[in-house]
Amino acid sequence: MEKCNRRIVCILFILLALFITENPSAWCANVTAFGNPMKSEPGKNTTIPEFELPMPRNEQEKHYLGLSGSGNFTIGQIKAQVLIIEVYSFYCPHCQRSADRVNELYQKIQERPDIRGKIKMIGIAVTNSAYEVDAYREKYSVPFPLFSDQNIEISDKLGVKGTPTFIGINLNDKGLSERFYFGEGGFEDAQQFLTKIIELSGLK
Repeated sequence: MEKCNRRIVCILFILLALFITENPSAWCANVTAFGNPMKSEPGKNTTIPEFELPMPRNEQEKHYLGLSGSGNFTIGQIKAQVLIIEVYSFYCPHCQRSADRVNELYQKIQERPDIRGKIKMIGIAVTNSAYEVDAYREKYSVPFPLFSDQNIEISDKLGVKGTPTFIGINLNDKGLSERFYFGEGGFEDAQQFLTKIIELSGLK
């Protein structure tokens, strides 16, 4: 019986892999023209609805975000002036193809002493479980904190309709957060994107 169950699981996994290969867009959220950089109106001074994320289990990730303790936290508690959120999905082929560019963006920020403490990045995995978040982190060597949004509650609050979507948020010392950038479809050049984020955020 156990051997039979293993065989069934194996067959289902193969069928799933074939389906993703033949229908990659089926695993992306419902936005057309994914893969093409498309920026909506910047949304200057658009206040972000409050939501909570679980405290990272990794102490290095806590330190990166300037957090401590346990339980949940809000993005307003992150020690930074600017937060870049990538909303992605484990099953989105466009997210997979852009993972190296997103990692490059993180590295470019970290290489600059003048901004690395001011700009932080997190990823929110829409429809993905914690297990899928960990699998994506490991497969693509993601260096910044990732969080599960399995029930799509956070993505709905952020107004996200598809993956990948990038959101630029200004944080202030009162815990308020305002969106200055909302882009669907990713970016082609990490340095150009970073330059745009710095310019639109008004970062000093």
